[in-house]
Amino acid sequence: MNVVLAARRSFRAELIKLWRPSTAVAMGLLAALSVLSTVLVVSLADPASPGGPRPGDGNGPGGFDVTTQQLAGATGIARGFTGGATFVGLLIFLVCAIAITLEYGQGTLRTLFLREPGRRGWFAGRVAVTLTLVALALLAALVLSVAVAVAVAGVRGIDTSAWWSADGARALASGYLNVLLAATFFAVAGTVLGLVLRSTALALSIGVAWMFPIEHIIQNSWSGASRVFPGLAFDAVSQGGVADASYVTALLVGAAYAVGAATLGTITLTRRDVTV
Repeated sequence: MNVVLAARRSFRAELIKLWRPSTAVAMGLLAALSVLSTVLVVSLADPASPGGPRPGDGNGPGGFDVTTQQLAGATGIARGFTGGATFVGLLIFLVCAIAITLEYGQGTLRTLFLREPGRRGWFAGRVAVTLTLVALALLAALVLSVAVAVAVAGVRGIDTSAWWSADGARALASGYLNVLLAATFFAVAGTVLGLVLRSTALALSIGVAWMFPIEHIIQNSWSGASRVFPGLAFDAVSQGGVADASYVTALLVGAAYAVGAATLGTITLTRRDVTV
């Protein structure tokens, strides 16, 4: 009961701290990434016919494995939003890692725990606030993405009638849910890495270097990397599964990493001196 009470107090206290310019900047960047991804995906989609040349074969804009025919389908409404999920996850990871390391650097946690010794409750409340903010930011980004997708599709002459069907609504809902789950995993990973390392530079260097360039380099020579490494598994979840990792597999791996990270963060926070 004490943990629950401490979590509720922490949630309310952390909500107050969200009213900062930095929060608006982070949400703005997240929305900008989603909009940029949507513009690129829709505007650079290959106009090849289903039986014709495919994207990346030298006959159309490379880098986006999507055609205008695919965009005209019911799932096309969510392709722009999910296409930028990797970069959105990176941004969320960075923001969470920086936010928690600043708490140590500025001495906030030391002062806080003098008044509220329930560290597990504080951690639960902090994570709950973070995930609530992420969910709302992604919802706003989704709305902007759809609006931009409709505008750009109109310029390119892509039929969007299938977007407003029941299948389109399901595709949009599943796309949002998948990106939200991946973002949750990235947020937990960034928060816990910051708790363990307590250094902004170290947390960002290790986290970003491992989960992005290093994992992708290994992936080029080992197809099983998406089923083992956290960053690739999180990204596979956001895409609804990839060739090397099914959605269920990626979700189980991502959830295992998130639960393990949360457990490690709780142990680290409760057993280490916050001044160390």
